[in-house]
Amino acid sequence: MISFDKMHGNGNDFIVLNSIDNTHKLSKSKIKKLSDRNFGIGFDQVILIGPPTKDSFDFSIRFFNADGGEASMCLNGIRCAAAYVWRNNFAPKKIIKFKTKSRIVVCEPYKNQVKATLQIPSMHIDTKLDKKIAKLTSDKFSLVDAGNMHLCIKSTSVKNKDLNSIYKNLEKLIKPLGFNLSIYKLSKKIADMRTYENGVGETFSCGSAALAVASLCIQDKFKTISPGGELNFIKKNNANIEMMGPAKYIYSGNINV
Repeated sequence: MISFDKMHGNGNDFIVLNSIDNTHKLSKSKIKKLSDRNFGIGFDQVILIGPPTKDSFDFSIRFFNADGGEASMCLNGIRCAAAYVWRNNFAPKKIIKFKTKSRIVVCEPYKNQVKATLQIPSMHIDTKLDKKIAKLTSDKFSLVDAGNMHLCIKSTSVKNKDLNSIYKNLEKLIKPLGFNLSIYKLSKKIADMRTYENGVGETFSCGSAALAVASLCIQDKFKTISPGGELNFIKKNNANIEMMGPAKYIYSGNINV
């Protein structure tokens, strides 16, 4: 039996497992079965929280999509991981450092939410890919490395777009390279957005996608609005950015293995 907590950040939902004491290994087929929203628990990702391998951080963390594939980063998930650590008394309710597959993220309590601080994303330069994508969309777009790779397409409309069709049109180009897809509409310091995540599909929210969009638009403060809710960003300097958002506990359960 493996114990888990079901959690969500703006509707982006997870099961969080303690791999500090016992290393849990769930096969791709097991994760896919558990993620089914009709016959399983139902979730976007599995989060495994493990012990540190170096003194420079407090916990290691891994993310697995609903199809069993591993993701490098999940910022809605990492806020939930921080809340999980505090709720289960694995660490005092203060600043903690997580080592993800791609970078270190610092989390701390923020009012009734969680603040995550990390490096400002970088632009992904790939001239050949740019030219291929430009043949399939007339909208302005950017390739961003936000821990996960994101193709962000600026649009005049978000709600009325067929996101699945847009993704399917680009899938052969972007999926092999690990790019998720977001469309966003900008209005001053706010972006309305929707995201299609590889191995999951359209989600209510995606933290790293929101970070990618924010990094393209932010001067000092910025807000993203996804179907699941809002995330707020503050640019601290030329190197770091803060994300503030919810991390909600739903229930606890056990998995038969």
